[in-house]
Amino acid sequence: MLYSARIGESHSLGENIAYQVLLLRIVEFTVRAALARCVDESEWEHELLRTKGLEALEIFRDGRAVWSDRPLFEAERAEARRERDSRFEERNELDPSLYKRLDRDLRVAWRRAGYETPSLLREMKKLFVELESDATDRATGAREGLVVEILEMGQSGPS
Repeated sequence: MLYSARIGESHSLGENIAYQVLLLRIVEFTVRAALARCVDESEWEHELLRTKGLEALEIFRDGRAVWSDRPLFEAERAEARRERDSRFEERNELDPSLYKRLDRDLRVAWRRAGYETPSLLREMKKLFVELESDATDRATGAREGLVVEILEMGQSGPS
């Protein structure tokens, strides 16, 4: 099975990729989104992921859109049937378990990286706060290291 994922119409996380690669792409996008917020360069897709979690992603499996919301899926399918449009059945499938599996597997990946996080299905605010805090701490350390390095270079220069 191959997966594709995007957030909004403009940002693709990957096209026709294996599940494990999809997980890595979501982790990468999440980290980049949190770092962008630290330097005030966040884009609307980053904010969408932070506030809506995995539900912000449009996921496709083998070219078919995967839906997690049964009532919405059923409403759209009923509308397609009323309009006698068979393309809906060909291009869409209901599988809330995929999003639950992604949530579970991503939480395991974050735990391995040292982050304990609640479900990522509906929001990622807590995870973003932790990532932003770590980035800020590391940036502070890097700045201090640069100051020390420059001062040491100045002391060993010509007298």
